[in-house]
Amino acid sequence: MNFTTLPNLIALAILVVVFWAISRKAVGEQVRLWLIGWFLVLVHFAAQFAATASGAWGLAAMSISLDSLILAGVAFLISVSAIVSNRRSKVYLALAIAVPAVAYSSGAIWGVGYQNFYYFLAAVGMLAPLLVLWRHNQQGNLYAAGVVMAIVAAGITGWGVAHGDPEIGITVILAALNFTAAILYWNHHNRTTAGVLTAVSGFVLWGAVFPTSVLLQVFWPSIRIESEVWNIPKYLVAVGMILTLLENQIERTTYLAYHDELTDLPNRRLLEDRLDQALAQAKRTKSKVAVFVLDLDHFKEVNDTFGHRVGDFALREVVARLGSRLRASDTLARSGGDEFTVVSQLDNAEGAQSLLSALESALSDPIIVEHKEVRTGLSIGLALYPDDGLDPDHLYAAADRAMYAAKRASRPPYPVGATPQTSF
Repeated sequence: MNFTTLPNLIALAILVVVFWAISRKAVGEQVRLWLIGWFLVLVHFAAQFAATASGAWGLAAMSISLDSLILAGVAFLISVSAIVSNRRSKVYLALAIAVPAVAYSSGAIWGVGYQNFYYFLAAVGMLAPLLVLWRHNQQGNLYAAGVVMAIVAAGITGWGVAHGDPEIGITVILAALNFTAAILYWNHHNRTTAGVLTAVSGFVLWGAVFPTSVLLQVFWPSIRIESEVWNIPKYLVAVGMILTLLENQIERTTYLAYHDELTDLPNRRLLEDRLDQALAQAKRTKSKVAVFVLDLDHFKEVNDTFGHRVGDFALREVVARLGSRLRASDTLARSGGDEFTVVSQLDNAEGAQSLLSALESALSDPIIVEHKEVRTGLSIGLALYPDDGLDPDHLYAAADRAMYAAKRASRPPYPVGATPQTSF
């Protein structure tokens, strides 16, 4: 048994438990892939712990150790691979990277002596991921970087095989996986925070460990570096991932303080700030501000008839239709369960009436959700600054009165709570 790896084995076991606990609270594909990756790193250390055995058992332990480390790198890489768009594409990319890499590593450990075997796997390992990215790639600059990295990696691997040292290919694979993970991690999160910088730095250093150890063995064999030093980058990556999750949670909490969770629209708190800004600018420019209060007619009956799942989808479609009638400078906010508010800065009252007509037409066609036809009306009240009020409270009150007047004057053109209709 290699007891020098025992501290790292214990530390990784604790780390896996931490990510397992996080995965139970933070539901998401990325966290699950991180958990899988760290479990594979744990397997890597467990195999190293038993790798001192001689003969076939020792080779098996070494093969398991390296293959687990390669698969962990693939899991980390796929977890941040936004360059492919869906889960199926990610599975294809993972297989395109992992299968030739693991086959190459296992062949080198078990002493396969056919050079063509390694050349073939190097070619597949270069071309297969590029083919997947070519079909599913969304960011051309990253694809170009992938092409360059694949060519360089394949070239170095081929050189090593030609000189009778296929194990150089393992070094190239492990380094390339971590360098690529660093690039994709940065591209995926795209922010300069402690968590992202720590994780990216950890991946870069982790990738640099493998060629550095080879260079030291060749040129400075007398230098001995403790295994704890080589393993520092792994823990930097783990700390960076945990910090990134905390940063994401803080960012999400801050976002939800100002936005509605279901529709992602501004909530009352952000709406008040937007209206204050619009009124301040209108005072300076002598323009008008229109405040619209929109209420969905009989939406409770929609929920009662079709269920809240359909109601939520219908509500998002209402938001999409209303948003398509607005300018980028206008604010659409969810101010209640089935109530919305629009704030728009305009030059004159005619512009407000035109926008009112556009909003009224938003729900002229029924909403189709899961092959069900959902109909709901829209009552709108309008108040203008400075005609109907000089401050938010008076404008809201005036728009609210106008909305209820419109609701009383309207007549539902369809039976409320009718049975679900099927769209053909």
